[in-house]
Amino acid sequence: MAYQTGDTILDTHYNGFVTSVNALWGQSTGIRGWGQTTTLSAVADGNTITATQWATLLTRIKSISDHTADDGNITVDSVTNPTTGDIISAITALATDIGTLDTSVAGGSVNASVGASTDTTLSSSGTFTTTIVHEASLTFDGGDEARYFFNAGGYIDVNPGITGGTADAKYNEWVDLIDTLIGSVRLRATTLEKNGGSGTPTTNASTTGYYDLGTGYTVLYKQLADTAPYTANYWQLEGKVSAAHADGRGNNGEVITLKCTWQDDAADNTSYNKNIYNVLDQVDGTKSDVFAATPPATTYITATWGTPVWASVTNTES
Repeated sequence: MAYQTGDTILDTHYNGFVTSVNALWGQSTGIRGWGQTTTLSAVADGNTITATQWATLLTRIKSISDHTADDGNITVDSVTNPTTGDIISAITALATDIGTLDTSVAGGSVNASVGASTDTTLSSSGTFTTTIVHEASLTFDGGDEARYFFNAGGYIDVNPGITGGTADAKYNEWVDLIDTLIGSVRLRATTLEKNGGSGTPTTNASTTGYYDLGTGYTVLYKQLADTAPYTANYWQLEGKVSAAHADGRGNNGEVITLKCTWQDDAADNTSYNKNIYNVLDQVDGTKSDVFAATPPATTYITATWGTPVWASVTNTES
């Protein structure tokens, strides 16, 4: 029998909805699942669906919608929950509504509200002529916790900065590259975002997120300077993860490592002054990269992702 107005709502209909909703709310696998423990229970074959069970299902769908900010996109949000004694009516858009929420969750819940970020800053303050490497790792309690973080809308921002250096042609161009052209870069579950910055990167892996990273580094973002003679200089972001667990749940590793490289490949100029050759194009000041993990908000869900911890891996300047 079809699920439609005028028909009896069968246990198979209800259980099908429960399975789909639990896949978003509970442990689930891969790009679905927030790790919430309050999953819905199926009903046994032949049992009548009660008003309480139906109301609990609708309430759970509304909670998912509240977190993903899909309130205006689904019909169930405007439906009044039945109470004991009410006749349960079929909601023709229910399957479509769950499909809408599934799309949001599988895409990393990108419109969800977020909480306060935890960050670490790696910086170099010597004289820079060749390469700076700032590499940091973010470790979760396990692969499931990392999944829950990204699936529910968490993300990692990387924000470079340069301050306090001696103003000259090369330093000023690094300031332009870092502060004007790049902005910041955001790693989500399945996407990469450039936030701010007026430059066009040579590499912007916009369809690469946490789930697309492997155990070897992937170049996520690369931005070249835009003014001669320094157009060979660049800032680059790479990412990798620890080995995934063979648990059958599609975990992609609980350690995420991100590496920023500042590369000075432009030819340096020298001049003869008072019998001493001076390198004119050294860059001093503080060169930094801020790595920030921003968790999902806990207004409608609990923090099943735990508290991930940042650690410095490499901080070198040459």
